[in-house]
Amino acid sequence: MDIALHILGILVLGLVCLVALASLMFGLPGTFLIVVAALVYASATGFAAVRWATIAWLLLLALLGEGIEFFASAAGAAGDRPSRRVTLSVLAGGFAGGIIGAPFLFGVGSLLGALLGAFVSAVLAVSSEGGDAGSALATGWAAMRGRLLGFVLKTAIAVVMLVVLAAAVL
Repeated sequence: MDIALHILGILVLGLVCLVALASLMFGLPGTFLIVVAALVYASATGFAAVRWATIAWLLLLALLGEGIEFFASAAGAAGDRPSRRVTLSVLAGGFAGGIIGAPFLFGVGSLLGALLGAFVSAVLAVSSEGGDAGSALATGWAAMRGRLLGFVLKTAIAVVMLVVLAAAVL
């Protein structure tokens, strides 16, 4: 019976971690869901396999992933030195686009909406500040690239978190 419960616990942990990884597509903080899942698993098993040090590393990686995503999204157009207003517009546009796109394409719409939202909001913000069409489009493309880079880096960190957790559990 103990072996069956152990296997069931690992399967549930694995399933929750895969859901957490998929939640990144929706712009959700799936890295923190991985930390919570690891903490619940560690607590349920008396911290036999997953120890506090592992939880601390996972939490550090989650904070790093979320921070990288935020700053890459905000600084997407850093080479063009956007104003604070443009930067805030990019963040708000990416967030709004992710929410609006969420119902489409089984979650992929959220990512596409966030990218499009960052692009459109950057173009509109630069244009409203008197920028020409060329600089507005350049800033928009840079904002979209920054948003995509943030997503890719955060996803890579989430995969590293899963490897760290798997190494501790198995």
